[in-house]
Amino acid sequence: MPAAEAGAHGAAGRSRQLLLIGLLAGLLAFVVVAALVGAHAGGGLDGRVISRVEAHHYRPLDTLAVGFDHLGRWWLVLAGVVAIGGALWLAGRKAQARYLALTMTASLSLNLLLKLLFRRVPPGGGTVVKASTYAFPSGHTMTATALAAALALIAWPTRWRWPVLLAGVAFAGLMGLSRVYLSVHWPSDVAAGWALGIVVAFAVRAAVHLPAGAGPSAAPAQAKATGSPVEVVFLDWGDTLMADDGSQSGPMATWVQVREVDGAQQTLRRLRLHYRLIVATNADHSRARDVRAALSRVGLDELIDDVVSSRDVGARKPDPLFYRAALLRAGFAGVPLAPERAVMVGDSLENDVAGAQAAGLRAVWLNPSKTRREADGTAPDVEIRKLADLPEALVKLSGAAPVAPPRHTG
Repeated sequence: MPAAEAGAHGAAGRSRQLLLIGLLAGLLAFVVVAALVGAHAGGGLDGRVISRVEAHHYRPLDTLAVGFDHLGRWWLVLAGVVAIGGALWLAGRKAQARYLALTMTASLSLNLLLKLLFRRVPPGGGTVVKASTYAFPSGHTMTATALAAALALIAWPTRWRWPVLLAGVAFAGLMGLSRVYLSVHWPSDVAAGWALGIVVAFAVRAAVHLPAGAGPSAAPAQAKATGSPVEVVFLDWGDTLMADDGSQSGPMATWVQVREVDGAQQTLRRLRLHYRLIVATNADHSRARDVRAALSRVGLDELIDDVVSSRDVGARKPDPLFYRAALLRAGFAGVPLAPERAVMVGDSLENDVAGAQAAGLRAVWLNPSKTRREADGTAPDVEIRKLADLPEALVKLSGAAPVAPPRHTG
């Protein structure tokens, strides 16, 4: 879908700009704070804040602050990062797992280096918790902020962006405030920790390539050889099954006009005799029910077994996470369908062909405009000019005549 892909490139450019702005803002904030930290470390605003805090302590807040102190211990942070990174790795998001590990390693290393460089003495008035190292910048705060920022960047291309961002801001903010409340850090230590945590997360993100849609950066796996029987056919929406010129937005159920591509009705009726048919689409504003409602307006909903929408999944093609969710949906009783038994059909080489092959599926490229692809670029398993050619293409992929599929709900 040219319009959608152009929009994706524009969004990527805006993301890079925001990344640079955040990096420079955090770096500037740290430089300003660091310049103010000097011979008068215990005076001025730092001293007044600590004096006031030490005079007002409350048992419930003491308990909460001590809890955050334990959450920031290096061994607990390491365990949390290993758990989150392991979950990302097992989900196929290896690039994100590596990015998280690099960010936290850089944060801990830089914090130790700066503590040794500044050698700032902590307030020393803490009665609940005692400071165990130099004060500038706050290690607990910097680590919490780097973790929160890294997770927000990982989640940003998904529908979880705002919950993760808000939770991260709350976590890093409370961690920093708890360090001042416990009088183990000056306020400027915490401010520097907040700024540097963002700097590290953004700097590592700028240096590490994460594929479009926040998917793994591993090279696409080689497509499965022909000969395996096809059970499920995933069909892209825009310009594959339904016409989409990019002029309409919002949930598909509310679109003023929906129109099937030429031959869609007849082709689906032929395919339905032998395969299960599932629409698999990047639809940022449409849940599965919206897609079905749009299909019903042209009489295609009764020919489709299921719908997988990026709005519901929380990841977009070509992210392998999208395809894993699609295979799980196509499976039975919680067991995902084997990828070699599925074929993705679509008009986008990146989203529908490269993305599917990276997840182990075979891919049919619908190329009605006869677009030339690069000789060393992504190669589809089969290329067709019109949707009506799809039944024969699937027979070619299977290497045998298809049989009627079992009908069940996933």
